[in-house]
Amino acid sequence: MKNILRKSTTFILSTAVSIIFSAFILSCAKQGDVTIRQAMEAYQRQDYEQSIKLFKQALDEDTNYSEETIHNFIANIYMAEGEFDEANAYLEKLLEKKEDYRMLVQLGRNYREVGDNEKAEAAYKRAITLNPDKGEAYASLGAVKIAEEKFDEAVENLKRAAELEPKIAVIHANLAVAYALSGDKDAAEAEFKTAETLKCENLEEFRERAGL
Repeated sequence: MKNILRKSTTFILSTAVSIIFSAFILSCAKQGDVTIRQAMEAYQRQDYEQSIKLFKQALDEDTNYSEETIHNFIANIYMAEGEFDEANAYLEKLLEKKEDYRMLVQLGRNYREVGDNEKAEAAYKRAITLNPDKGEAYASLGAVKIAEEKFDEAVENLKRAAELEPKIAVIHANLAVAYALSGDKDAAEAEFKTAETLKCENLEEFRERAGL
């Protein structure tokens, strides 16, 4: 879970860096744009406290960047630092303006990091409503249901995730766990075989969770 979160955070941070530098070059710079550039420079030298301070300052200045863009970057710095409560506050602000599938899934992961499965579930369900044809939110919701020992619901969500993302090994491994814990050992073994074929990492750990 933490490895997935770390990869996702790195991707979003890299995207935000590209957006900010591209926009800075192409736009007529305002005072807030200068502050954002300084915030980026602080981030690149890993002075995260100063970077966050400058991004927050930019929120009160005239700038070409939207509040959502600035909230996004602040949230991702907090995530990189493991300060998920702070990150969630800014993701929630961002999502008030415009719902985004990837950000909702990230918000759900963050809530799981702080042990709030109820809010994580709500975020995943919002993501599913926004885009029911992507598998990531179903898979994440299924993992929550396993943690809550609601195995039939876990199977339902993970089956849907596997239908939408059949090549993702970890989805099949989690589905196998859900099947096993719901009492369907044969279905669990079939999913473990698929996960193995897809070269799932740490497959034995999933088997231990499943009791197989």
